[in-house]
Amino acid sequence: METSNLTTGVHATASPCGRLIACVADTKLRIVHAQVPERITQFSVRIASRDVTALKWSNDSSNVAVCSAKQVEIYDLEDGGLRVRLENGSGGLGRFTSVHFVSDDQLLTVWEFGRAKLWNLADGRSVEIGDIKTTCDEPGWQMRPVGDSSSLPTLAALCRSGAEDVLILHFPDVGKVLPPVKPPTVDAQSIQWSPDGRWLTIRDTPTANTSLHFYTPDGHLFRSFPRCVSPENTDLGIESVTWSADCRQLALSRYDSEVILLNVRTFAPLATIEHTTTINQSLPTEQQAPVWQEVLSATGERSYSIQHQPVAPPVSRSKQIIEPSELGVAEVCFSCDGSYLATRDERMLSTVWIWNMATLSAHAVIIQHNNVKNMHWHSSHPETLMLDCGENVAYLYDVTAATAPIAVAVKMQGTAAFSWLSSLPEVKSAILCANKSSFRVLYPEGRDSAALEIAMSPPAAAERDESYEDGASEDSILDLLSGRKPLPPRTEQSYTELIEMETGAADQDASARLDDTFREKRRATTKDSETDPLDDTDIF
Repeated sequence: METSNLTTGVHATASPCGRLIACVADTKLRIVHAQVPERITQFSVRIASRDVTALKWSNDSSNVAVCSAKQVEIYDLEDGGLRVRLENGSGGLGRFTSVHFVSDDQLLTVWEFGRAKLWNLADGRSVEIGDIKTTCDEPGWQMRPVGDSSSLPTLAALCRSGAEDVLILHFPDVGKVLPPVKPPTVDAQSIQWSPDGRWLTIRDTPTANTSLHFYTPDGHLFRSFPRCVSPENTDLGIESVTWSADCRQLALSRYDSEVILLNVRTFAPLATIEHTTTINQSLPTEQQAPVWQEVLSATGERSYSIQHQPVAPPVSRSKQIIEPSELGVAEVCFSCDGSYLATRDERMLSTVWIWNMATLSAHAVIIQHNNVKNMHWHSSHPETLMLDCGENVAYLYDVTAATAPIAVAVKMQGTAAFSWLSSLPEVKSAILCANKSSFRVLYPEGRDSAALEIAMSPPAAAERDESYEDGASEDSILDLLSGRKPLPPRTEQSYTELIEMETGAADQDASARLDDTFREKRRATTKDSETDPLDDTDIF
């Protein structure tokens, strides 16, 4: 077991590839290598560290967006500097509340009042999306997963400009939008694509409609589950939707502490999972799922003991629960291959149930000393589950072994959050332990030698602590402005001149503007404008 030294930085965020970690410290964007955290590449940022609200990575881990309420700066790690800056102008639309990469060169920004824009970072153009719902339980939009090159990237968004919900399907690569679709919802609360991109689900507010609606990628309603709801039914219905990675099963969490498993091929129920306040399996002792309970000694030593059934897990709340947010299932997550399902109930937050999807039965139960805050399955090892109880301790459990979870303590000030760093199956695991101002990297199996050799290789020329073109720091920019250093020759029209020629005039109604600090590094893109966005014949 190895642990890295403490690295200072706020908003520590791991890249999708799991090899890099981004953070902000002292007006610097710091890019840290996960296997060698001592190796740091820095970029100067104009946004003060206290004003940074989030860091966002592009899907290919080549761009990082530094977000604040008034502006967004996007840094290209391959070119080694600032790429573009989005400013909020007069702030008439409110603050930036959400910034996400929908593709490597497409950025979605959402203001606090729901107005959204999709920015093309290659040519500087922007497209209005509409009034995206900001009152949902989850983000009111989601990008469709692209399984192959024949499928067009699709942005699905829930919008509400009046009193009705509207589903918008936008194709950023070809700049086309399908006609708006009116879903049968009163106040839709979530929208979610299946991992293979074949289905789109929309969930309504539980007090109005308890059905879950399934749509095809072209916006047609295929089916609702359940199909019919009795007017006398007073149940709150479905609380959340969780897809398995292989898209063979769908878990519907309900407010009555049940989880319904659906067969995605037929959309028929496979089984119903119940979380009982007393665990008592009506099976022979040798066939019962083990119940592990954590024991904390007076000296702070942690261990586990097998509990004999029946056993009653501790109740999290003693008072009567009336709020919908405190009812039902707290968390549901599938392993990376869909073989196991981990669940937590709101009534017993310290207890984790693990279910075997092959046998549709309980596999193990873990009762922690404190409430579990998050559960994380490993991204490539389906047998490894990590529990985070907010104690600066990572609990690692191998579901295939007949042993208790392993508690790994990490020295951190305050409370740290634990998350896996994505990796391939042949790469050793690593865990990011981050609090509000610093982070460490935990290596349960030791550091990976192959990744370590790559990390220790000399950095590329593009990796430098510079934010401007031509290797110019802020001092060299002053040299250019004062005339002590001549301007580099221009071989083409400037970015602003190109945009003004394309648009004819600046957009007077836009409250945000795109400030490209590069003069000659815009990426050339070629788009096939004749691609039919509805040509999706391979989805079935």
